[in-house]
Amino acid sequence: MKKLLVLVAFAVFALTNVNAQDGVDKVVEQAKSGGFKVGGNIGFSLLNSSLYNLGYDNNAEDFGSFNFGVDVAYLFEVMPNLEVGALVGYTQFLAKGSYVKAIYDNDGNYEGVITADFKDASFVPISTTARYYFANHKFFGGLDLGYAVNVAGDDGVDGGLYLRPKFGFNLGAITLIASYQKVGGGVDYDDASGSTYYSLSGFNSFNVGAEFSF
Repeated sequence: MKKLLVLVAFAVFALTNVNAQDGVDKVVEQAKSGGFKVGGNIGFSLLNSSLYNLGYDNNAEDFGSFNFGVDVAYLFEVMPNLEVGALVGYTQFLAKGSYVKAIYDNDGNYEGVITADFKDASFVPISTTARYYFANHKFFGGLDLGYAVNVAGDDGVDGGLYLRPKFGFNLGAITLIASYQKVGGGVDYDDASGSTYYSLSGFNSFNVGAEFSF
């Protein structure tokens, strides 16, 4: 009985592996003439405290605690294992928490605080994209490079350079992807007089997701 179970498990694994390889082969063949890829991802923000101005920022680490996005790319093979193309997408940083700055007079006496709720940030990345495959097209390393346009409707949030190195595992029609996403620009928080008392430079996140090939 144990031998039978082992044989069945081996057969299922072999069949799954063959089907996956067939899917990879189809994607490889498709890439020679070009093909579309549609992906989705979720992740969490990565912030560095050195990005903040001096002040009391008790909840600063909570900003943009969650990120999600979708993208559509068109890639074609330019040489064996290397594909290049263009990508357009949407990425959303969900804000959480607030920034609090203590105010003191010229003599160092405490006067109160200025509080600002963090703002959501939404961008449309428009970029070139490239990826290089290894291990018979089962793994790849890639890079998206372009510009992220702010579409949040808030003049205080600026778009900027879009950079996204990524690593993928190809299962055929579906590819699993892990990536680091960086959006330049930032957001300023101003007081009633229009003076900036707090600035966040850039939006960064680590994401995982899946991509479908057509």
